[in-house]
Amino acid sequence: MSDLAFLDFQALVERAVTDPAAESEAHRRFGTVAAVLVVDFTGMVRRTDARGIVYALGRAASAQRALALAGTRVKRVADTLFVLYPSAEAALVDALDAVRRLHAVEHGHGDPVHPCIGLGHGECLLIPGVDVYGPEVNRAFVLGEDVAEGGEVLATPAFLAALGRLPEGVGSFAAPAERVAEAGFAFHVIRDHRG
Repeated sequence: MSDLAFLDFQALVERAVTDPAAESEAHRRFGTVAAVLVVDFTGMVRRTDARGIVYALGRAASAQRALALAGTRVKRVADTLFVLYPSAEAALVDALDAVRRLHAVEHGHGDPVHPCIGLGHGECLLIPGVDVYGPEVNRAFVLGEDVAEGGEVLATPAFLAALGRLPEGVGSFAAPAERVAEAGFAFHVIRDHRG
């Protein structure tokens, strides 16, 4: 048995710089294919400046609970969540339903919180309960954290390809050039027209 079998994820990553077998071992042990949902919330900086970090984190935590996401939560960084799903369909339905749930809870609140969601799908390296890495994770993060506006769900082309077809009452369109330039890659805007 190779000594690679005894290395943890970080040691494999460091060793992979000089040993291609370490990269193969990392993919073998930690590799998976999944849909990733990254959700950020509007107003974190404004809330922190106005009321302090504890208040802002509290509002983000209550918004995260209201989303009631059914996927596997991998990690939380400030007000951003990384959640994995076994299929693109499960991730999309959960994202759309979560936006509706949060809107219902936040309607009429004096300091509304709106989700900004990015969706990706593909191979990733998963360290359960700790972190997740991969090109589609990166794209979903950019979409949810930097590009999506409040209440918006954005998806990568790989996510839509994995989905196959959109559910009844859900549409999508290619993002305009100025938004693509902001993200640095092509993506689609998802619209929920379900009754």
